[in-house]
Amino acid sequence: MAASGVNFQLNFAQEITRVTAQIQATPEQVTKAGERARRKTMRWLSTRMAREISQALRVPQKSLKARWSTTTAGSGAEQVTILWFGTLPLPAENAGRPRQGKKGTTVAGRRFDGAFYRSVYDGVSRVWIRKSRAQALGLQLPAMSRQNGGGSARFLDLGGSNDSSNRGRFPVVRVGIELADMAGEVFRRYERRALARFAQLIEQEINYAVNHERKT
Repeated sequence: MAASGVNFQLNFAQEITRVTAQIQATPEQVTKAGERARRKTMRWLSTRMAREISQALRVPQKSLKARWSTTTAGSGAEQVTILWFGTLPLPAENAGRPRQGKKGTTVAGRRFDGAFYRSVYDGVSRVWIRKSRAQALGLQLPAMSRQNGGGSARFLDLGGSNDSSNRGRFPVVRVGIELADMAGEVFRRYERRALARFAQLIEQEINYAVNHERKT
């Protein structure tokens, strides 16, 4: 399965040019200051965006940590920094402590009707639902979304013809929490704020490089 995610690409060259037109700095100072400002900007973004996604979906922020990635592409004035967030559904058991009831499993205030929490294949307890039960409840498979009533329940496609969950007398799929819509909304809000934050930081870093680093 191809990785799913949302991202934006940021080009900071214009802000660097603007600041260096006002503050005289050597190329080495500009390079160092630009890299520090870039790192601080991306750290600021991922921290705040993760917090917003976590709070909106009522999932632990630590469960989202491994989904963030920062890379660069290109060079010079054409270089872009890419912030990416993986949006495959979060396994339900990662959102909190599952509690089994008669009608389903509850995790962090969400009730997944028809689901159960137990070890099925590998000795690790997870939240599952029988495919037949999901179909009886009117849940789409493998489109992985509720037909009626919205909600955040999804089913994790465990992948391919060799997936043991699709075989035998006990075909099941794992239940997860949808991230894509909320993550997309947060990314749209922060794309403009990212450039504004970098503009503040690059000015601070250039000033520091010129007024302090050159003296050492």
